[in-house]
Amino acid sequence: MTITQERRILPGGGAHRHRSPRDDARTPPGVGPLALLDAVQAYVTEMEGLLPLADPTLTERRYELLELTDELEIWAIHWPQGRRLELHDHGGSVGALWVVAGTLEEHYIQADRTVARRTLTAGGGAAFGPTYIHDVVNAAPAPATSVHAYSPPMPSMTFYRQEVRGLVVDRAEYRSDPSWAP
Repeated sequence: MTITQERRILPGGGAHRHRSPRDDARTPPGVGPLALLDAVQAYVTEMEGLLPLADPTLTERRYELLELTDELEIWAIHWPQGRRLELHDHGGSVGALWVVAGTLEEHYIQADRTVARRTLTAGGGAAFGPTYIHDVVNAAPAPATSVHAYSPPMPSMTFYRQEVRGLVVDRAEYRSDPSWAP
């Protein structure tokens, strides 16, 4: 898989793609959010029929590392109904996700610190910059599978909770921890 920044996604073109207006702000040199989204979509297309899908009886969120290089990591994440990953960032990495099967709901923090929501269905995805904070939940009745890519590979994830005074850091997890899981 080759990642380039030459191809830009135009609104309304092709499959459903979503991104935050701030995604390109402060993106490190190398891979930008839209290029990474293109790469994830191409990866899913190339791997069609080979990607692991969620077991219909899934009761806990599962994840599988599919690729890891110095520049990129790709994960398959399986979401049972009602399971979520709370508000978190990606340790300064640019990210993209593509829904392979099912439907996911994403809640993300906007520039004005309010929470917005969007639904991502199979055949659609989202891209985000290095300061993005979101959570993802499967609110649908059937399990879902998504493929996530991060560049560079995430060194950490910081988790947040919402309080009256705003977002508060709850905890941080680091790649060096043996229990690391996105």
